Amino acid sequence: MRRKFLINILFLLTVSVLVKAFWVLGIDRTVQNVVGETAYGAYFSLFSFSVLFTLILDMGLSGFNNRAVSADPTRVKLYFGNVLLLRLLLSLAYFMVTLGVAMALGYRDWHIRMLLVLMLNQAMASMILWLRSNISGMQYLFLDSLLSVADRLVMIIICAVLLWGGVSEGSFRIEWFVWAQSAALLVVMCIALAVVVRKGEVSGVKPDTAVLRTIIVTGLPYTVVAFTMTVYWRIDSVMIERLLPDGATEAGNYAQAFRLFDALAMIPVMFGGLLLPIMTRGLTSGGDVSPLAKMAGRMLLAPLGIGAVTLATFPHELLDLLYASPADSAVTAFRLLMFTLVPVGVIYIFSTMITAAGKLRLLGLITLSGMILNIAVNMIVIPSHGATGAACSAMATQTMVALACMVAVRKSMTSVAGARRILAYLLMLSATLITGWLLRRTGISWMAAAAIQMTAGFSLALLFRFTEPLKSLKLITDRTESA
Repeated sequence: MRRKFLINILFLLTVSVLVKAFWVLGIDRTVQNVVGETAYGAYFSLFSFSVLFTLILDMGLSGFNNRAVSADPTRVKLYFGNVLLLRLLLSLAYFMVTLGVAMALGYRDWHIRMLLVLMLNQAMASMILWLRSNISGMQYLFLDSLLSVADRLVMIIICAVLLWGGVSEGSFRIEWFVWAQSAALLVVMCIALAVVVRKGEVSGVKPDTAVLRTIIVTGLPYTVVAFTMTVYWRIDSVMIERLLPDGATEAGNYAQAFRLFDALAMIPVMFGGLLLPIMTRGLTSGGDVSPLAKMAGRMLLAPLGIGAVTLATFPHELLDLLYASPADSAVTAFRLLMFTLVPVGVIYIFSTMITAAGKLRLLGLITLSGMILNIAVNMIVIPSHGATGAACSAMATQTMVALACMVAVRKSMTSVAGARRILAYLLMLSATLITGWLLRRTGISWMAAAAIQMTAGFSLALLFRFTEPLKSLKLITDRTESA
């Protein structure tokens, strides 16, 4: 299990860093600088709004399907037609609910037209996620890794032509950005569908009422988890845009801070996506997944924490580098969101263990509590503190969910990290933060200071044995390792 995970996560991280880094820093950032904060802020708010009800599109089907197919790959043929029919019906319900709520909230004209395209994009993205759950469940992890970045790669090509190819005399419009996403998602969805039909040996679509009922009932806990996590992850920008008088502009400011956070948070998401099928297969066969969880935790949390602390040390310098006119509120929000990456990493290790073990009710209670906390705090702090308040709410929510997941795993499954290791980890991050704080006051270039700070952080990680490159190299080369 550990060798399979290690090889695939290294490949996935390499590909994702190359593709998604260029997407975030080269394309997405450039689009915001070109179209301006107000236009991009309106898009960013509408995008987040379109995500809020994606629960209806999926109803936990991707998570359920991943776990079910991982336990028995032959279930692809049994479930494919039933889930496809269910997803088409859910897509219709998603469009009706999202449009209804949007009209009730006062969205009209351009906002509705833009929202319709974004909703179509969400429907295709959700379909791709479900198709990929079949592919990873069948243990085609390398292929799944390629598909995970394929849409971004196609979008990079389209947007690069529109931004720098000289194909239009007018300036770049935010609508083009959305349509480029539509084209890319359509291409990848068709490819993923062809792969599942061929690899899963799907010969036809034959819905079965009994199977449909089983899928719906079994998938309900996944629905709760998916919905609550989506809400507390995305509702902040919507609330900023709706609660503040200059909401669109302030949402654009928050997007400046949120962009890099959202991009880096995809690293824990990738870990969780690879861990789930492997852990599920291991638990189904009676194996012990705690060695895999410990290895994944070391691989993820040490570099993520050190990188987050370093980025939080130089927020103004980084935003100046990324944007033409970074807002003051974005600087503070950026620092808080970088610190928030640490609990996000913890969540995707421990919540994946809970999901693989089938303890979805427990995870649902945890994420539901996080959603309630997030909305309540946002209602209080956004009117007075704007983007900074939303970032504070995100940090509080993610920290609470992370602690709850750790306690749940310790009490119901196994101990992955003891009190001493947690204290040592926090000590390592604190020492790294203090190092950066002192380096800022020496007068040297901030880039040099950041490089020294990261070097110090990784030296401490080696000292505390939070990263063990030689052991990882040995594991990769040892073809006999199976546990």
